[in-house]
Amino acid sequence: MEYPNVGLNDLPNEILLIILKNLNNFDKHYSLHGVNQRLTQLIQDSIFTNHLCFIKKSSDKFIDRLSDKMIHDRFCLQILPSIHDKIECLALESSSMKSVLHASHYANLHCLALHNVDEESFRSLLADRNLSVPIFMNRITILILACSRIENYFQMLSSVAKIFECLFPMFMKLKYLILHESSYKNCVRLNFDDPLILNFRSSTLLYLDIKVQSYDDCLYLLDGRFNQL
Repeated sequence: MEYPNVGLNDLPNEILLIILKNLNNFDKHYSLHGVNQRLTQLIQDSIFTNHLCFIKKSSDKFIDRLSDKMIHDRFCLQILPSIHDKIECLALESSSMKSVLHASHYANLHCLALHNVDEESFRSLLADRNLSVPIFMNRITILILACSRIENYFQMLSSVAKIFECLFPMFMKLKYLILHESSYKNCVRLNFDDPLILNFRSSTLLYLDIKVQSYDDCLYLLDGRFNQL
């Protein structure tokens, strides 16, 4: 008995949507964008474009899925400009976060997840005035930072303190802040009795996900410096 050859384009939209929902957004856009008008239109539905993740997790860190130049250019030059107004959340690795954010105008972006960031890469990102005012100051309400792993606790505390130093003045609408180590296994542990951390405050933050050293640190968090928590 012979069976007819059936391609993706022969399937009804209902079946195609079931298939597409089982692919991650990165793969479906990279593989199907521009194949034909119908498939391109389907993958540009908001359920497939509102959250794009450009990293993949290894055992102890996150890997940049845009490290290959051909993949990077396809997204930054073709795909992102075609769906920019539908993107609400981006998960990026530090080495490509600038180029992705510069690829288009993300009018509805309100969530950023930045991975393998350290003091230097974070400061460099915020120093870019083409990004700082239109995106960081005016749009981002949710920020997830996966900090590069530093074994020495005091060096880690110093690095995070310097990130905080420029974070709160810049992200003026920030409501949710999550701070993790690069492995994503642990929240970053902070000591609010330390002079490096002591003076940070926010009047907009509703949710803060970190580890603290002691019960006293919990009291510091409730002393008015984060009066909306």
